[in-house]
Amino acid sequence: MKLLLFITIGFIGVSCKHKTPFNDLSEVSYVRDISPIISSNCAFSGCHGATEFEGFNLTTYTGLISGGVEAGLPEKSTVYTTLKSLNDGSIMPRKPYTALKEAQIQLIYVWIGQGAKNN
Repeated sequence: MKLLLFITIGFIGVSCKHKTPFNDLSEVSYVRDISPIISSNCAFSGCHGATEFEGFNLTTYTGLISGGVEAGLPEKSTVYTTLKSLNDGSIMPRKPYTALKEAQIQLIYVWIGQGAKNN
């Protein structure tokens, strides 16, 4: 009986997919919240600065969007998935740079989920 209950709870947990209600959260601003994170952690010389590295120039909103943001779909956005990657070869920022804090990654996630607006 306990095994059946455990399997049932596990199945419900796996099959139940809740979407984050992005519009119920405080609006995340590109200018106020996202740009400072990207500027200080990604958009500098030797990384994704004015001279494009690996094809992504993240010094502008347009560059960030074209660098892999699917507005409304953070799980499909390269910008978010590389921050959350478990593969040391693809995670950003790369060593020796410091990884973003979880709160910063969550701001990016919510911003993308809210439509990645230039606000």
